[in-house]
Amino acid sequence: MIVAVEQLKAELTDQPKMPLRPSQISEYHGELERLGVMVEGRDQDGIPRDWLKGASGTARRRAMQVSKVLADQSPKRVTGERASRIHRLSTAVLTEVIQPALLPRSSMRRNPPGSVGHVMRTEFDPVFKDAVLTVKRALWALDPDNRDPDYTSMERFRREGTGEETATFMAGAQIPGVLAFGRTAKANWPLGEPTADTALKQAQRQNGETTMAPVKKSKKPRIRRPVTQAQLDMLARGRATRAANLAAKGGAA
Repeated sequence: MIVAVEQLKAELTDQPKMPLRPSQISEYHGELERLGVMVEGRDQDGIPRDWLKGASGTARRRAMQVSKVLADQSPKRVTGERASRIHRLSTAVLTEVIQPALLPRSSMRRNPPGSVGHVMRTEFDPVFKDAVLTVKRALWALDPDNRDPDYTSMERFRREGTGEETATFMAGAQIPGVLAFGRTAKANWPLGEPTADTALKQAQRQNGETTMAPVKKSKKPRIRRPVTQAQLDMLARGRATRAANLAAKGGAA
């Protein structure tokens, strides 16, 4: 694994240690244009200004510094067989060194036991950091004009981990999550008729049945209990009260 990193370094001897991004190169070129005008004693509109003549020395020194940064840190595009070798070696370093060491996204979200120690041992290791910087230099050598802000981000290559085929529940994690169907379970048990070979389907095949007859629910018989004397007395009192009320209303009329 380390051999691939050293081989990739050997192919990048003429590349800067810390390559500039295209946006940074554009900013430096814009600064050079402004400094060039100041050296001539003119403002950004090209109008001569006396008060700029005293700043021409400072502008000239800054212009030299910016030019040196552009010359030393601008990535140099590689082509041909060399580009093919760099692409092959950078892919090997990514798949064999960087990706196995990156903690999966599911573990970063849930933080199960051992996650912090894994990051400290691998992603914070100087050997791993050296491999990452080497791959970034290779990517800029292959495409120095790429303006994608995530072009050299190693997060693009981090695996999802648990959750690719199963649910993301982790019982021992700091944030365990909830039980849920994974993709395989959802495919076998969709809403409606399941696609998996269930026990019911197996029983139907053995009995030669294609469909299961619906089970009719039997009604529970009503239980008739004998009327008690207390209930009869309550009913008689209610009827007597109703009759008295009706008689009182008739007399009042």
